[in-house]
Amino acid sequence: MNFPIPTMKKMLVAILAICALALATLLSTPSQATTAAAFDASTYKSKCASCHGMDGKATTAKGKELKVRAFNSDEVKKMSDQKLLEVILKGKGKMEGYEKTLGKEKCQALVAYCRNLGK
Repeated sequence: MNFPIPTMKKMLVAILAICALALATLLSTPSQATTAAAFDASTYKSKCASCHGMDGKATTAKGKELKVRAFNSDEVKKMSDQKLLEVILKGKGKMEGYEKTLGKEKCQALVAYCRNLGK
């Protein structure tokens, strides 16, 4: 097919624009995910690790003293995500709730992070 030069230029510009948009989308998604994962890890480290440990196995001195459950324990694994979220939001026993300081969305991210540690 022979297209006139102006039509070919328009097609080339459209193709380049689509490629640029696709590339921008691909490049922005991993960095957002990485940022979210880094935030979850830093939030976990500052709020949870002193009792639950960085690995989620609750083998810290404070975790043993308070009889904290490991994330890979049967009891925690059997909990629904909603129940685990409720514990993080409201607290349980000597554990404080984080609803007011972190908000529901960040607590939901912690649920996912904790589940990952429990694998």
